[in-house]
Parts: sequence; C-alpha cells; structure tokens
Amino acid sequence: MRKKSIMVVEDELIVAEDLTHWLTSLGYTVGERVASGRDAVLRCEATRPDLVVMDILLPGEIDGIQAADEIHNRFDIPVVYVTASSDEATLARAKLTQPFGYVLKPFDERGLFSTIEMALYKHQSEKQLRESEERFRLLFENAPVPFQSLDADGHVLRVNKAWLELFGFAQDEVIGRWFGELLVPSSVDRFVANVTQFRHSPATDTVVLDVVRKDGSVKTGAFKGNIAVDQRGMYEMTQCILETQQHIVNSPVATVRSDSDRPPASAVTAWLGDAGVTADPTGRILGVTPSVETLTGWAPEELCGTMLGERLLSGEEEKGILQRFEHPSMLKPQPLRLKVKGGGQKDVQVFSIAFRGLGNKPESLCLILKLR
Repeated sequence: MRKKSIMVVEDELIVAEDLTHWLTSLGYTVGERVASGRDAVLRCEATRPDLVVMDILLPGEIDGIQAADEIHNRFDIPVVYVTASSDEATLARAKLTQPFGYVLKPFDERGLFSTIEMALYKHQSEKQLRESEERFRLLFENAPVPFQSLDADGHVLRVNKAWLELFGFAQDEVIGRWFGELLVPSSVDRFVANVTQFRHSPATDTVVLDVVRKDGSVKTGAFKGNIAVDQRGMYEMTQCILETQQHIVNSPVATVRSDSDRPPASAVTAWLGDAGVTADPTGRILGVTPSVETLTGWAPEELCGTMLGERLLSGEEEKGILQRFEHPSMLKPQPLRLKVKGGGQKDVQVFSIAFRGLGNKPESLCLILKLR
C-alpha cells in the first residue's frame, strides 16, 4: 500500500524537524516542508499531497488559516492544524475553514497519529459520498424514465431530460411552476387531491393525468409517486416517475404525437426514494443511495469501493448480476437474496438499468432493490 504523503507547513525549524521525525516514524512520507502559507499553496498545486499539517500562525502575506482555506477549496486536500494558541478569535477563524482536525503543541505520537488517520478517513468518506451523489444525479438526469419532484404544494422542484423531451419544455420554463398549471382543467382537481394524499402517505396508487405539452398537444400519462422526508422524518418532497404512457388522446387543443420509441417506464421503478446501487463492469460499487443503509445496515462509505460479492451478494448472485451488463437497457425484475450487516439475509426484487458508453462499451449498472 502506498504511504500517505504529508506536507508540513511550519516556520519554527525545531518543530518542523520534530513533526517530520514523528510522521516518518508513524509510516507516512513527508514529501514537502515549507515555512509560509503562500509556499504551502504553491507546493500543494504542484505536488498534491494527501494531507497538510499546517501551523495556524505563520509569517508572510497569508497565515495558516488563509492558506488552509485556499488549499481546501482549490485542491480538495484535507488540512490538520498545529497550534499552541487558545485564543478564541483565532480558533473561531480556523473553524470557518472546516479543518479536519487539530494537533496541540506540544504534541505526542498517539495524538498525532489518531488525528491524521481520522482526518484521512473523514476526507475519503466525504469524497466518496460526493462522488456517489454526483453519479446518481447523472443517472437520474440521463435515465430514459421521465422523472419529476414536487414540493409540498405541488410546485416543480426538479425534472430530468426524459421529462423535458416528452413534454417539450426547457428547464427554466417549468422549475418553480405549480404542476397544476401544466394540466388540462379536468385533471387539476385529481392532482390537488393526490398532492394532499402524498403528504400523509409514503406512496399512493398510480395517478392518471392529462398534461398539456408546450406545443399545445395533450399527453395522458400515469404517474407513480413516492415521498422523501428530511432528517426529522418530516415531509420534504414528492418524487414521481411517468410509469406508463397508456394512450394518446385527441384534445380540442391539438393531436398528440406518438412516443412509441421510448422504453416503457413501468419496466423499472427507479425514483430517488428507493435503495439504489451502481456498479462498474467488474462489480465494484460506485455509489449507493441513502436508503441502502436502511435496507442492509451498511453505511455508504462501507460499500463504496467494495465488490458486490464482498458484502451484499453471494458469489453466484454477483455473477448473475454482472451478466446484466450484456443487456443495453432496462431488464425485468428478478428475485435476489441480499446479505445484510451483522449476518442474515433479505429477499428482494432487483430492477436494473445497464448503461453503455462510447462504442457501446459497458459502463455502469444501476440496481434498484425492493423488498419482496
């Protein structure tokens, strides 16, 4: 395993020597030693260490706090402060830079090691979470299933590309609008009734609504809903997919064109409230939704980067799942036995979407897990 590279930023020579000695004895590599905040920023840009140990009080045009803030924002490198200062104003400034830890002078081996290891772990966990969120954002942005989320009063919070293509609108034409404004009058009362129901139930039956497209034609679709809650368990938003495109209706406004080339959304129920896992063609987990922890007991940082067969599936089931990369789009649900943290298993249904990149090369697989 590669040794973690640490930069020491300290203007007192004896302290810098001590830090270098202790860090080396603890198994790290001290790649750089600098004595000013400006040099720290410049060397971080050039060498990109895994972590910076930074003295708060440094001479020059920028002190340790300013340097740490720039390093974190520009290069996403974690910073641990070294300080002998207990001045409240200084510490308050330091907190604003969101440091990954503090080492107090005089420092000891145990405190130095534990602080650095926790900082490295926290930074890696946050990075994996950001990457997971970004992957799922891209997944739902580009999924072939029309998707929308509404606030408690039915205003549009978010729609994906498939939704925009289906109804012909641009993003800024619908975000913030009350969804009832996009419906034919006969569907408005039904929509209001179901928005009210969404506030008190985690899911409802499919709602059939007539939506007026931008060109004036009317699309009849069936919407399947699920609610999302905040950390207090309070209602936050309604999330819906256009589950089926049942039929085309003639409207006094216009005639609707066919969308028969679009895959039926009923083949997958992939809205954000479900337990979702993305993996690469080798079976390495790229990201998970927060609901996976509720289903399996495994936290996102315990799954990201591991193999499907390591914690979630048996070897045979992993092999079967990876065969789904051979299919280009959405597949029928199938039963799956899921391993949970602490031992034990759960029987689920798995829905999947296989995505391909350039040259039709397998790129990622999204698995939606639902209890049977």
